[in-house]
Amino acid sequence: MSDMFRLDDKVVVVIGGTGGIGELMAEGLANQGAKLAIAGTNQEKLKRISANIQKNTGSETIGFQVDVADPDSVVQLAEDVKARFGTVDVLVNTQGLNYKHPATEFPVDQWDKMFGVNVKGVMLACREFGKIMIANQKGKVINLSSVRGVRATLWGGNEGYCGTKGAVDMMTRSLASEWAEHNINVNAIGPSLIRTPLAEKTLNDPERLAVYLANVPLKRVGEPKDLVGLCVFLASPASDFITGQIIYLDGGLTAIG
Repeated sequence: MSDMFRLDDKVVVVIGGTGGIGELMAEGLANQGAKLAIAGTNQEKLKRISANIQKNTGSETIGFQVDVADPDSVVQLAEDVKARFGTVDVLVNTQGLNYKHPATEFPVDQWDKMFGVNVKGVMLACREFGKIMIANQKGKVINLSSVRGVRATLWGGNEGYCGTKGAVDMMTRSLASEWAEHNINVNAIGPSLIRTPLAEKTLNDPERLAVYLANVPLKRVGEPKDLVGLCVFLASPASDFITGQIIYLDGGLTAIG
């Protein structure tokens, strides 16, 4: 039982691993013994974060540059990761953009870019790394969704982001059904407010934070360790009988409607 959460010698790909949440997940997985391929757009960040994670955890960590909305770039990423590590056991999709505008003023170019990264980028990664997992007849996919896939916000401007996360939710369920015969688990994490730099606007606004927490039964925001723990669980043998689920990391927010 003590080894249920270990990931020794498992090869894990974290796309979006240079973002705040992706970096947290990557280091948490490395702490459990996983070998990491971190993918992102910024080469300088990739080198720095990969080096830091390897130093802190002792797990092999390599950075790969990718444009997740470009099919050729994602194909190349999958080829490069397989050439370097030999296989892929777990794919973690944390890539994402969030542009906020009133619905009647939403720029089409930003709408398209957000769907290109948040939806198309997730599907392209699943398509290419799924081929490796199907060949192996095993694997795990963890998509980063949001409570905003099922619950609107009190503040406007989120039509695009909410739409992309709703799409990720249904993609997760559909892939879980399609790939079950190949022993591939596909799940998503749907966080609400997590204490990261991205949440500073709400965290630093007492009135806005109070309105938000009034709807959260546990009366607190999520901490990075909450997110990391769930990611490790879904990547580990402990979750082998779980697939097609969107697990809401939200302090009970979605439980009360």
